Amino acid sequence: MNLRSSFLTFLLPVIALTFAPAAFDYDTAKGDYRSSLLRLHNQERKKRNKPRFRRHAALQRAASKYARVMKQNNHFSHTGPDGSTAHERIRAAGFRGNATGENIAQGQRSAKEVFRAWMRSPGHRRNIRRGFFDRIGFGKSGTYWVTNFGG
Repeated sequence: MNLRSSFLTFLLPVIALTFAPAAFDYDTAKGDYRSSLLRLHNQERKKRNKPRFRRHAALQRAASKYARVMKQNNHFSHTGPDGSTAHERIRAAGFRGNATGENIAQGQRSAKEVFRAWMRSPGHRRNIRRGFFDRIGFGKSGTYWVTNFGG
């Protein structure tokens, strides 16, 4: 490698980072928002001596699909544009546990930001802390966020 190519190898990532938008969420861009959210949820659960959440494929499918539906329809509600409930959407995705729950949010740009918003909301915080929920799935589309809970 010559001096010029070494310099370009160093300079190009620096230029890219310099011009990246301030609100750019690196964990979401890398697809790690799910890992970040799982870690944040489990940190909160640990403080309360609650069982750790484990990801569940059906909850993941339901959350991802509903995040896309909300974005595509410019719709923000626990009731779907088709009249569906969170419980119905989670069941339709294949979850067969006894209990279901859903947290939604819109507008946040990072996993930390959306988690903080949920923790400031009594109903959303209650879902995160409920001991009978032990499985979880996350979805995101644009700035629409969904967490589905199961137990």
